[in-house]
Amino acid sequence: MSSDSMSGTPPLTTVAAGSERVSVIVPSRDEVHNLPRVLAMIAAQTLRPDELVIADGMSTDGSRELLAAAEAGGIPVRVVDNPDRIVPAGLNRALEAATGDIVARMDTHADYQPDYLEQVVGFLRAHPEVDAVGGAMATAGRGPWGTAIAATLSRPFGLGGARHRVGGEAGPIQHVFSGCYRREVLLRAGGWDERFIANEDFEADLRVAETGGTLWLHPAARSTWYVRTSPAALAKQMWRYGHYKGLTLHVHPDSLRLRQLVPPAVVVALAVALIARPALGAVVTAAYLLVAGAAGARAAAADGASPLRGACVPAIVHLSWGAGLIAGFVRFAGARGTKITAGRTAAAASHR
Repeated sequence: MSSDSMSGTPPLTTVAAGSERVSVIVPSRDEVHNLPRVLAMIAAQTLRPDELVIADGMSTDGSRELLAAAEAGGIPVRVVDNPDRIVPAGLNRALEAATGDIVARMDTHADYQPDYLEQVVGFLRAHPEVDAVGGAMATAGRGPWGTAIAATLSRPFGLGGARHRVGGEAGPIQHVFSGCYRREVLLRAGGWDERFIANEDFEADLRVAETGGTLWLHPAARSTWYVRTSPAALAKQMWRYGHYKGLTLHVHPDSLRLRQLVPPAVVVALAVALIARPALGAVVTAAYLLVAGAAGARAAAADGASPLRGACVPAIVHLSWGAGLIAGFVRFAGARGTKITAGRTAAAASHR
């Protein structure tokens, strides 16, 4: 498959020509403040989906009452319960309920350009050889800490330089953000593995590829992901991401990239130095914090955020993610294969 043959944006006539039904699925829990924005954003899409399926994780903040009367510009809205309260279970339940031939995941902590669905659905319709497509993801933040965090995470030293985060070119890719999939490909891969409280999207994409699927980055499809707004929330999020990356490495050892070894290596090196030779360890730690802090401060200043806050972000990301990966790799030792809640994919396959 040549990348040259798919380097351009499909013409709009192709986007409108497909006959496949399109379902948008959204996992949600306690998102009452975000749901009105999400509903309005989907209603404003230039390609209207045939349905919106929201998997609610038994919210207690008023989300369920809001969803009971939800309206998305005439698009049918269906709400399914997710008693397991975790994202992969919600996605599987939404997939069971969805009736579309094309299934597009959207998230409550992201914004999507008005032509987002037109781009991703149109690309799948124009390129039957592609099974899943995702676009370029910008990073944004709210408040003083959020803007500083976003500045760092949008740089390669922040989250490792994944192509969908840093403006990569169109072409085959390992993971698509907020992926748009052919339904049969998701079913063939087995849906989302419910062991993964985090990193479930990346792991599912690995299985899509392992079962013969092709994933594609289509940068014309644009979205914005909103980062956490405090150091504590960022540290917790990065720990969780790293923790379930540890599980991913047991289930899919070939998915390891050398750049992913840097944060845990930093954690181990600093810990060993501080324990074995405290004075030297303190110097090494200070040097690391100085270099990482300078990079974060420059990134924040370039984006108009606080350099002082930006200086704190790289270490929070690297150390939390690295420590989480080490802990997860130890915790999930022996994990193999794919464990998905019994009956989920069978139910989804028969729901046509």
